[in-house]
Amino acid sequence: MSASVSPSRRRCLLLSFSLSLALGLSACATATPEQSQDELIRRFYALVAAGDFDACIALVSARNISREQLASFEYKLRRMLAGAKAMIDSKGGLAKVEVVERTLSEDQQVVKLRVLVTYGDGNTRRERINLLQEQGVWKVQL
Repeated sequence: MSASVSPSRRRCLLLSFSLSLALGLSACATATPEQSQDELIRRFYALVAAGDFDACIALVSARNISREQLASFEYKLRRMLAGAKAMIDSKGGLAKVEVVERTLSEDQQVVKLRVLVTYGDGNTRRERINLLQEQGVWKVQL
């Protein structure tokens, strides 16, 4: 700001800028749980279709898996994801992933979803997926 702007005017401009920035950021950060769950599912399927299994694994809950089981779990998970990718590829890729039903557990830590997957060739498939909340973040539960 130039030296010709009075201190009170400068404070007023700074306050209005700060308020606008805060409101804008808070609007971006206020996704509903349903929106964040839907986004997680769409992202998970897109990553499977792209073959980015490392990113997929980061979205999967490992809450009930011991350290000893973790290595074999990851190996099995990669094989399962590769099979899912092959199926997606054989059907012309993903066209759309949509959550059609949602059931929340009593403790609100698990959400049971029914997902409608539409493939590039027009075929559809209904799947059931559970999401588990870990430290405030939704993850896919297998």
